[in-house]
Amino acid sequence: MPQNSHKKQSLTRRAPKQGRAQEKIELILEAATRIIDKDGLEGLTTNRIAELAGISIGTLYQYFGSKAAILEVLGQREMKTVNENIIATLSNSNSGESQEPARILIDCVFGAFGGRSRVHRELLEYAWQMGHANNIDASSKLIANSLATKGVPNGNGQAIRFSPEEAFVITHAFTGVIRASIGQSAKEMSIEEIKIKLLFLIKSFVNAKKANDLARTGK
Repeated sequence: MPQNSHKKQSLTRRAPKQGRAQEKIELILEAATRIIDKDGLEGLTTNRIAELAGISIGTLYQYFGSKAAILEVLGQREMKTVNENIIATLSNSNSGESQEPARILIDCVFGAFGGRSRVHRELLEYAWQMGHANNIDASSKLIANSLATKGVPNGNGQAIRFSPEEAFVITHAFTGVIRASIGQSAKEMSIEEIKIKLLFLIKSFVNAKKANDLARTGK
């Protein structure tokens, strides 16, 4: 048999195996997601995941070395979805919006992070606790970029834009509130009131910035 023909057959034999492997991975991740949604992270074990996925525990460990490895993949996926939602909302808010940019930004990020099922909230909290820096930094950079490019209205139809340092400070204050709001500490509070207070925080920062800029320039 010609060498090229043999190589082609070898590739076609491997492809179904790769497909089956991905199916197993998705079964494992889906089973873990269902358990978290029902019983939280504390109810998640590799034995329960394997049982619900309909596979042996040995098969599970062929794909994931530990429960933490499964949670890491799920957490990364969740943060990726959040970032995609932020990008989509900010992109769609460029035209015809009568709301001020700061309020659009707050609604956008709360919509991406909050108001979701138990599994989404717990996975986001897990991602934060485990310091998935790349994904979390991506969210922060999206917010900071909006503050730097769109800015916040200053009351006369124009917008105040922030320096990189100012955007960094306000963004991390912002994301700190977002993080706390998806955890247990804020479950008895009104999300709408939290949004209003966060808007007040941003506006207060803007007013202080305006006063500081005026004092420095004398204009």
